[in-house]
Amino acid sequence: TDPSWGRQFRASLLWNRPPAGPEGIAAYLGSGIVKGIGPGLAARLVEHFGADLLDVLEKAPDRLAEVKGVGAKLAQDIGRAWGERKGVRDVMAFLHEHGLPPGRAKRIWEAYKERTIAVLKRDPYALAREVQGFGFRTSDQLAERLGIDRDAPERHRAGLLHVLGEATDGGHTGMSTAEARERLAALTGADAAAFDLALEGLLGLRAVERVGEELFPEPLASQERRIALVVRDLAAGRPPWRLKDAAGQIAAAEARLDLALSASQRLAATALLGARIAVLTGGPGTGKTTLVRTLLDALPLPLDEVALAAPTGRAAKRLAESTGREAKTLHRLLEAEPGRAFRRGHGRPLPAKMVIVDEASMIDVNLMDALLQALDAEAALWLVGDVDQLPSVGPGRVLGDLIESGAVPVVRLEEIFRQAAQSLIVANAHRLNQGALPEAAPAGELSDFYAIAVRDAEDATAKLQVLVAERMPARFGFDPMADVQVLCPTNRGSLGAKALNDALRARLNPAPGDSVVRGDKLFAVGDRVMQIENDYDREVYNGDLGRLEAIDRGHRQVTVKIDGRPLVYGFDELDALQPAYAVTVHKAQGSEYPAVVLVLARQHGRLLRRDLVYTALTRARQLAVLLVEGDALARAVQDRPAHRRLTRLRTLLTDPNP
Repeated sequence: TDPSWGRQFRASLLWNRPPAGPEGIAAYLGSGIVKGIGPGLAARLVEHFGADLLDVLEKAPDRLAEVKGVGAKLAQDIGRAWGERKGVRDVMAFLHEHGLPPGRAKRIWEAYKERTIAVLKRDPYALAREVQGFGFRTSDQLAERLGIDRDAPERHRAGLLHVLGEATDGGHTGMSTAEARERLAALTGADAAAFDLALEGLLGLRAVERVGEELFPEPLASQERRIALVVRDLAAGRPPWRLKDAAGQIAAAEARLDLALSASQRLAATALLGARIAVLTGGPGTGKTTLVRTLLDALPLPLDEVALAAPTGRAAKRLAESTGREAKTLHRLLEAEPGRAFRRGHGRPLPAKMVIVDEASMIDVNLMDALLQALDAEAALWLVGDVDQLPSVGPGRVLGDLIESGAVPVVRLEEIFRQAAQSLIVANAHRLNQGALPEAAPAGELSDFYAIAVRDAEDATAKLQVLVAERMPARFGFDPMADVQVLCPTNRGSLGAKALNDALRARLNPAPGDSVVRGDKLFAVGDRVMQIENDYDREVYNGDLGRLEAIDRGHRQVTVKIDGRPLVYGFDELDALQPAYAVTVHKAQGSEYPAVVLVLARQHGRLLRRDLVYTALTRARQLAVLLVEGDALARAVQDRPAHRRLTRLRTLLTDPNP
């Protein structure tokens, strides 16, 4: 009881209770709560069915077609939408009854539909295995409420899958048996006998593969095997073209494009034209893009037989701009379908005879396997990327393993060209790679690279606000909302992306007028936002940036302008967006920005890595600024991760029968 306001309560579960009277039903259904019913149709339905309308919706939705303007298909769609709402409410009640937050009931319902409650009662650990966004601990809490014994074999099996899943979340494709045993004991209390029983169960279900003293979960184990098999086959074959005079073709391409390759670039081009599979790697300013343009012109293949792709939408857009050719995301090239596998595959290969993939360091095991399975039987594949950047977000170290295996031809460009060499961004990126600290321009001299010292998180935040909102626009003419991207190692902490977004919003968008909260994310009118998943219906891709233009509470939707196009997102679709005044370096992979500000602090701890700073620095086209607390930059530069990602691909490439 509050001394000023009296008795208070906290609601643990809320849902809309449908009203009983005709007027209330019309208002309820006309509010947009059921997809397909607006105010006008709601009024006509109530006029026809009266207070019986809700019963009709639930038991005989086909009868809605009795109303003028409602066809059989619309009646069916409305009935389905009403049934889904009821199903979601039932799941919410079930979750609440068993002590779980009901907020994600819709996602669970979409996985199992009418079977949801039956599935959860039979196997609560299915949540962790099969529904994105749910982990072992949530499933385990439900299992305990349902009376499943804490030492049940299925609990330890689910725990072991969770432990291996945590390894794959960290980029590994496997884990040592000893570490898995130790982590399972900490998670579920499993002793040695319980661990062995859980492992034998998963081996029997073919959910895990044991190789010596290491464990590899499926499907990653099979994917790495398939990748190795196809790569070895490609490396042993010849490209689907014949060139009698590669040097002559390259020279002719140079003339047509009015450019001149260096001697090292010509050697690289000749090597690539003779390879069915190859890797082209090199740092910034080494001429990878120029070489790719030349090779595209020199290739004796029709335009429609050459496919260009990249892992992200922003990277694909950059590839298209630099080559003058169409480029797609790998997901679009492979014809991904939401929630399903790729349409392109072994039985329906790509029509291209040559596939060139840029930003290949971002390709994980799953995507590489899908790409290789979709290649035509005669096709060639070239992978272009900077192996010194951060590895893929997903599991594996595909580009690094291919290069280090020696199983495929590797062309490494190392010469920095004169124009690029004048850039401190480029020069310092290469210094970083060699383990040296970046160099700044002489005091007072205009440069494309600056490092600014900060005392602590409070000082860093204050300097960041002034830098982005005042100094960079005044001195360099950058628009802080369109041109400047703030990067940091993590989402968490006082100098993580979430806190920096709040601080930058307060300075750049202080009076937005309206806002909406989705989970732990706030979206305000005027905000800079980023698309964080590929959406082929809207034609927007992971990494695309936009501005939130309007919030429509009546229709529960927002309007976001991306690349000049207004796009509408329902409130329940806001998981596809995130505030983007500041983002993690991983989120920026594959993108470039006119100006980048990187925040590095001691609180970033183990994330202070050389490849992270290198990746951030190479995202900047015109200006890079580092805000550095104490020795954070020095620690990052000195860091060469003592532990590599545990993968099996390199071994499989060098030894077909490991």
